[in-house]
Amino acid sequence: MKLMTGIVLCLHLGLTTASVSAQTMNLNQILQKVIDHYPSLKAAAIQVERARQDAIRVESQLAWQLSGKGGISRNMSLFGTPTDRVDVSGNLGRSLESGGTLSLNASLSREDATTTFSPVLPNPSVTSSLDLKYRHPLAKGADNPAFSQAKEKAMVSKMISSAEQQAMHDKLATQLIDLYIAASTTQSRIHNTQQAIARTKRLQTYIKDRSGLGLSEDKDILQVNAQLSGQQAEYQSLQIRWTQQRIALNRLMGRDWSDTLELVIDNSDSLPDQSHDDLFQQASLRSPAILKVNEQLKLVDTAIKLSRDAKKDNLDLLMVLGNQTYGGDTVTGSQSESEIFGGVSLEFKRGLDKSGYDAEIYQAQLDRSVALQNKKQIMEDLYYDLSSLLMEIKVSQQTVQAYQLSVTSEQKKLKEAEQRYKDGRTDTDQLIQFESHLSQAMLAYELQKIELNKRQYNLSLLLGELWKNIKLPDYSFLEAEE
Repeated sequence: MKLMTGIVLCLHLGLTTASVSAQTMNLNQILQKVIDHYPSLKAAAIQVERARQDAIRVESQLAWQLSGKGGISRNMSLFGTPTDRVDVSGNLGRSLESGGTLSLNASLSREDATTTFSPVLPNPSVTSSLDLKYRHPLAKGADNPAFSQAKEKAMVSKMISSAEQQAMHDKLATQLIDLYIAASTTQSRIHNTQQAIARTKRLQTYIKDRSGLGLSEDKDILQVNAQLSGQQAEYQSLQIRWTQQRIALNRLMGRDWSDTLELVIDNSDSLPDQSHDDLFQQASLRSPAILKVNEQLKLVDTAIKLSRDAKKDNLDLLMVLGNQTYGGDTVTGSQSESEIFGGVSLEFKRGLDKSGYDAEIYQAQLDRSVALQNKKQIMEDLYYDLSSLLMEIKVSQQTVQAYQLSVTSEQKKLKEAEQRYKDGRTDTDQLIQFESHLSQAMLAYELQKIELNKRQYNLSLLLGELWKNIKLPDYSFLEAEE
């Protein structure tokens, strides 16, 4: 069962006074406005988008690459004759996710000797070549661990940025809950003080009436006047505090500082239906700190794989298949030759000192141990935070019920004292004391309900429930600066 309690306080600001209808808002509505407005949150969203672009950049490493070159030169041929030469070549290649490389190469060369030195050799001559090459690593570099590590690092960076964004949202929500509860507490105190002032004024009127009949003494009027003055002073002090808190809330929401506001507290007296283990699992799955350390573990594992691969020997299989043509005009006619060529070869290279790679692997394993210890600590802290909140909520529920009974008792006690006062069987001191007891009991009851609500909000935040009804804004990342 939910009890909706609202307290309205309209403050009149400026040189003139005007009655302004305050906007009623609960925590979810305020949080939505804060998320929509708060500038620092956009910076976190930009970091997530930047990390997402890293993944695209890494994927582009496997794209086809086109290159080419060309030039002219004059050299001496083997026969000592000056020769003009034109060379043009091009290459289309790409790296494969398996670790291999594939390339298509083409070249064209034209030689023109200034003097014909042989009747059987073409002059000018044209040589062209077209070949397909494939290199496949059999040891070091197999399965392209460098690409896999870069891809994993980009994905981890994106997830870490998302976790940091979520942590920033949670931190802001925690601060907002504290401010919201503090402001609600102030409003509850104001409401309680207003009720106390109303009761004291009724008592003041009654005493004055009795004084006119000669049934009350001057000290009775002085006592009730003193109590009323104290209550009015407290009321003014609370108004100043509420003004500060209201301005702080308006600032977070991007509203005008003078906008009025009515806070609505949603009090829920129920605990979640799930078991403790289920709640802990739910909190663990959405915890930004755990998400971040899990991604760091992935990064360390990838670094270990990369270091182990770097320690291996180079053993590459190289295959080539192509066609080459040669021809041109001779003294006796034209000449043209074409030949298909190909081959398979192995290339091997071994480093004689592996100690540097062993040190890298050991360092990465140490990093993994540190990350695991951090995760253990985070899980333990989360477990106790959840357990503490659940126990606090349970005890708070019992406390609220106890204070509710206390209010009922104080009301009965004050009513009975008022009747005895009218009959002349008690004095003003006791009546004022009982009225103060009732005011304190009512305030304690309202404050305990607010504290219970705060713990419910914190539990909702810990479980991720608080964000289910909050829509994150769609940011424009390349907007012009204002």
